[in-house]
Amino acid sequence: MKTATQSQILNYIRSKKGAGAREIIKQTGKYPTGIFRHLKNLLAANKIYKIGNMPRARYYAFVENTNMTSENLAKAINWAATGDSNLVTPDILCQTRDVFQARADHLAKDLKRIIKDDDLIYLLIAAADEIGNNSFDHNIGRWQDVPGVFFQMKEGEREMIFADRGQGVLATISGVRPDIKGSADALRVAFTEIISGRAPEKRGNGLKLVKKIIVENNLYLEFYSGNAKAVIETPDLRIEKSEINITGTVVYLKF
Repeated sequence: MKTATQSQILNYIRSKKGAGAREIIKQTGKYPTGIFRHLKNLLAANKIYKIGNMPRARYYAFVENTNMTSENLAKAINWAATGDSNLVTPDILCQTRDVFQARADHLAKDLKRIIKDDDLIYLLIAAADEIGNNSFDHNIGRWQDVPGVFFQMKEGEREMIFADRGQGVLATISGVRPDIKGSADALRVAFTEIISGRAPEKRGNGLKLVKKIIVENNLYLEFYSGNAKAVIETPDLRIEKSEINITGTVVYLKF
């Protein structure tokens, strides 16, 4: 019964693309105390997220995903997959390159609060610059809807998260490598092969620099695009199938 009720609540939230507690109670016909208990459990299981405070709070369903180790990453993936504006705030979404660069310029100060190694700070900033600027370099005039890059640095969790609703790695790489067969192949090329400097699109070359920084400093990275993801867990690079299809990109960097 417990699982059935939670599934009923989750399916209703999905069907309505967000719902308040009162309408969930009315729809299910269950007691409020039970509904709030189920909502709490769904929040804890990272199946839903809440926007606002009671009594006006609304609940939204995450896109289905597995092995999501970071709540912040889950939100970025859901924004990249759905474009749900409830998942982003002005301090996270950098809609122009200038705004992103201004935020990136403050990274050194933020990182010095938690990292004592100046060399590592410099390398993290270089990786962030490369990842964030890729979103602008390869998506001008090609955004799905909202332009810019989702950029969040969480000091407590020691993680940086980037996302965009652009055209993605497959479309970028296949522009100069028409032999590319799919998202997994595009990610493999982006992280492992040199793309000619004469080609108009050079996304992959920058990602090899990011990979070098991650591997040489024992960091961790997940890169999602299309129906695939690249995982760099020193010293290995794995290309895996992703259960979430993201037209743009999402990057999770753990340091």
